[in-house]
Amino acid sequence: MFQLKPGDRILEKDIASSLKMSRTPVREALLMLESEGLVTCHNSLGYIIRKLTTIEVEEYLSLRKTLELFAAPMVMERITPSEIKSLEKNLNKAEAYIKKKDFHNIVRCESEFHEIIYRSARSNIFFDTISGLIDKFQWLRAISLKAPGGVANSINGHKAMYKAIMDKDLREFKKVIRSHIEGARKHALEQGRFLLED
Repeated sequence: MFQLKPGDRILEKDIASSLKMSRTPVREALLMLESEGLVTCHNSLGYIIRKLTTIEVEEYLSLRKTLELFAAPMVMERITPSEIKSLEKNLNKAEAYIKKKDFHNIVRCESEFHEIIYRSARSNIFFDTISGLIDKFQWLRAISLKAPGGVANSINGHKAMYKAIMDKDLREFKKVIRSHIEGARKHALEQGRFLLED
């Protein structure tokens, strides 16, 4: 996971070999990714991980900010002590992976942190809406975390969110959401020359 970057070619036979399976389920998975707009198929090259446009980065992150700010009061009101404990454990795991420079698990922890918060809102409508975009957000997260300072920005944002939740400070929580997503936008666009279309 996250070893391939936007613009990289996907070789069915290599994936099938590494997963020890036939090429049929790999092909089916690629067709599903194509329908979700994550890969494109070129007759001469096969499947390629699609690059995002700058406009798409801006729009996805603006939408994420809107949805997270919408859910913030519900999170603050409904999050349970066990979910807060899960956030704390997640932060500890993320810091351990950062020390090991284990990028795969850093991204996994980053995504898990947000999913805990999303579920804590206890809104089926919110969760169903944001779930349809989680793959895109994770894609952008991996891009922004690759930028210099991207990991530090993200973990610091998560710590600030955790503190705001512990303090029951909705105003600060919303402020951190805005700055966290702005940091992700900045770092994603810094990677533009490598990962984004013009």
